[in-house]
Amino acid sequence: MEQVIDHARLEEIGNELFDRSRAGTLDFAAYQRLFHEAIAVCGPDNDEMEMFCPFAKPEGWWDWMMQELQKASSRRVA
Repeated sequence: MEQVIDHARLEEIGNELFDRSRAGTLDFAAYQRLFHEAIAVCGPDNDEMEMFCPFAKPEGWWDWMMQELQKASSRRVA
C-alpha cells in the first residue's frame, strides 16, 4: 500500500529549510527535525527527500542523512 503524501506539509518543511538556510539559522538540530518530519510525511524512499541534499554541506550532515535514510528504509521492509 502506497503512502499518501501531504504535499502542503512537505512544502512547509521545504520552505522552512530554505528560509532557515538563507537566514543562517539552519543548525544541525533544525536540519534533523525537519528531515524526520519530511520522512514522516513522505517516507524515506520518496524523491522529495532530495530537497535536503543541497543543505547537507556541513561536515557530517551528509553521512548522518544517508544513515537515517538507510535506517528508515530498512524499517519499512517487512
